[in-house]
Amino acid sequence: MIKRVLIPLDGSELAERAVPHLLRFITSERTELLLMTALSSSVFPLLSDKMRSLTSERIVLSDESEASEQMQMIAQQLVQRGFRVESQFLPGVAAECILHLSEKANVDLIAMSTHGRTGIELALLGSVADKVVRNARSPVFIVPSKVMTKTETETAHPPRAIVLPLDGTVLAETALPVARQFAKDTGAVIHLIRVIESQDSEDELVADETAIDLNEVKGQPVVRQAACYLERIQLQLQLAGVVSRCHTVEGDPAEAIIRMARAEDADLITMSTHGRSGVERIVHGSVVSQVIGNAMCPLLLMRGKVPVEAFECEGSAATANSFC
Repeated sequence: MIKRVLIPLDGSELAERAVPHLLRFITSERTELLLMTALSSSVFPLLSDKMRSLTSERIVLSDESEASEQMQMIAQQLVQRGFRVESQFLPGVAAECILHLSEKANVDLIAMSTHGRTGIELALLGSVADKVVRNARSPVFIVPSKVMTKTETETAHPPRAIVLPLDGTVLAETALPVARQFAKDTGAVIHLIRVIESQDSEDELVADETAIDLNEVKGQPVVRQAACYLERIQLQLQLAGVVSRCHTVEGDPAEAIIRMARAEDADLITMSTHGRSGVERIVHGSVVSQVIGNAMCPLLLMRGKVPVEAFECEGSAATANSFC
């Protein structure tokens, strides 16, 4: 259950965009919100020490004033909707403050927006979001800048579809418990998708014995192996009371995920930030990065190596083995 959410703000309109999207997945009865803003001094090396100090002080005061007004406004709106809200200002670098507070406050989720730049910075999510995604123990609810702001009418409609890409590995399945929880809380259908790349071979597909029983899939075509794997996950979700659909497709993973999300008018894409390779495929240059750059809905990103025991489900801890 998502009991506490951390929402980083920086005084900008872009930072606010995560809030209306987030509210579609949580309720005031179950979840409390923690708003935070990190403030750090600016440094101008070309100015004299005295002028630099005065200039930096004015900028910090201006930034703090704008951030304070934004935080108070958002806090009031959330309180009016019945949420318990706490606000904090922290001195220091934004990413470090977010990570520190998320640990200290024991939050279940971090919700934030990306900055929307292009080129290499798009692949990095923006330095703050990138560092948070790569290091946070909690899942991160990311709203790309190109995703439209939700109106009150749109937020009144509960989510209907969650896309969950899986590649047959335990690391990818790390995103499964939190996706299941979101689906149970909202009644959304989980669309399980397994993308078979052209370079995939039968040996590669069954290489992970923790995800697929070799005795059951040996000798079957690659596509059928993938379908059997998804059907297994679907059965486990069904036993947990969650409706799901299976989709086995061939092609480029990122493109296939985006097509699926658009075809199903997905409200959320849930992914682990590790891929199928032997090394950690975190955001840089990965499938996740490409999906973020093209997604028209929020993403829920889970760092793959984090033990999923951290998530509560029906009063008991859910483990990775529960989905293997």
